[in-house]
Amino acid sequence: MVLTEDFTMSRTDEVHRITENVYKNIMEQFNPCLRNFIAMGKNYEKALSSVTFAAKGYFDALVRMGELASESQGSKDLGDVLFQMAEVHRQIQMQLEEMLKCFHNELLSELEKKVELDARYLTAALKKYQVEHKSKGESLEKCQGELKKLRRKSQGSKNPAKYGEKELQYVETISSKQSELDSFIAEGYKTALSEERRRYCFLVDRQCAVAKNSSAYHGKGKDLLTQKIPVWQQACSDPNKLPDRAMLLAQQMSSGSGTLLSSPLHSSKGNLVISDPIPGAQPLPVPPELAAFMGHQGRLMGPDGMSLVNGTTGVHGDDYWSEGGVSQGRPPSPQNQTQTQSQPQRQVSDVYSNTLPVRRPQPAKNKTTVGETRTLPRSSSMAAGLEKNGRSRVQAIFSHAAGDNSTLLSFTEGDIITLLVPEARDGWHYGENEKNKMRGWFPFSYTRVLPDSDSEKLRVNLHHGKSSSTGNLLEREDMSLPMPDYGLTARLLAQSLTQTRPRPYSMAGFAQPALEDYDSQFATSLGPELSRF
Repeated sequence: MVLTEDFTMSRTDEVHRITENVYKNIMEQFNPCLRNFIAMGKNYEKALSSVTFAAKGYFDALVRMGELASESQGSKDLGDVLFQMAEVHRQIQMQLEEMLKCFHNELLSELEKKVELDARYLTAALKKYQVEHKSKGESLEKCQGELKKLRRKSQGSKNPAKYGEKELQYVETISSKQSELDSFIAEGYKTALSEERRRYCFLVDRQCAVAKNSSAYHGKGKDLLTQKIPVWQQACSDPNKLPDRAMLLAQQMSSGSGTLLSSPLHSSKGNLVISDPIPGAQPLPVPPELAAFMGHQGRLMGPDGMSLVNGTTGVHGDDYWSEGGVSQGRPPSPQNQTQTQSQPQRQVSDVYSNTLPVRRPQPAKNKTTVGETRTLPRSSSMAAGLEKNGRSRVQAIFSHAAGDNSTLLSFTEGDIITLLVPEARDGWHYGENEKNKMRGWFPFSYTRVLPDSDSEKLRVNLHHGKSSSTGNLLEREDMSLPMPDYGLTARLLAQSLTQTRPRPYSMAGFAQPALEDYDSQFATSLGPELSRF
């Protein structure tokens, strides 16, 4: 009977501590991380806004290039293509701005509304739980004290039978109050876990809203570009293709049937006359943008027969501005072949991008393997007690009976147990009782780690829920763990430990200004005054 009462009290106290820790973790870890997440989101929003501003200037310049092409004699169709490119990218940019609005309104603003008042709300909820728990606990202790006094009177009395009925009433009252306290702690435990889960669900829901808008942005961009890119590529596939009007004019000039060759062509802007070349005049270098449209007789030739562009001979020649770049040019002369091979080939895009800063290659990041994520992180308390040379020892703070299970270890309060495996698994540890030299599995929460003699004494919390990482030794299939048979405690601890995951690294939090009050999104059973998150 005494063991049963002690086990019930230890289980009740353990669940009570878990409930308090859930509230404290939300206030001390979740809310600061959420504030840091909001601050990083604002930085991301600011960076994307700068990108949209720069994109507007970029596509305005693209429109200007289209206007120049539309005013030219041989590239009017390419001007239309440039206009189409600018318009398509303008539509994509508008969708990006819509995504930014959604990111601000659906995520950042909603989280800011919740996080500021959440600390006060959780403080009030935790305080209410603690006050009620204290009240019920004191009432139970009072009844237990009265029962002890009554039993002392009964033992010293000559007629102890007259106290029997009253003693039975006290026993029933104590049992009722104990059941009431257990029910209250169970409800508080479920409420605390619901509060924690509600906050993570809200964060995931807001991220889903942003992801939907991001999907619409990328989908629209894909549809527009998939439809237009083949048309644009077709327009620039043949640089030597000239408009029909230009070809007709060239044919009239070459046939000699027109009046253009019989007499000088007078300009409409003055008395300038296009006549024969001046004798002895040296031809000017041909600019590269006109080199592809002129015949060989109109180019300057170098000593080795290669074309001279802007006073420079090279292997690029008249194919320099074509689609293929150097790969479609004429082969170099033998004397220049060695020099040509030592230089990297230049593409047409290099001419435009050689004034831009060079992007440094990003170093490859070390990726965590899948196998590393299967083990849960060790807590600092376990690392202090278990990661030293030699076997660690623990002392029992509660008694434990193995019963008929031969794989479990029995011990009484105060027994010293030597740990035979490096880490606990799902709340169970394997060790040897130094008192009777028996070995077996035992609940780790029933013990405390003994400090080393050569180091400062270390008190380990009785709740080892966060020290349930699995080592390589425990992953072998030939070592079987016993089924937890301790009712609510073992089941709840095993369930909470198996759902633990190593959280990602966090950054320093940034304080955010307070915004509006909470809405009724997160209704709770703690009362209307606390239904804020």
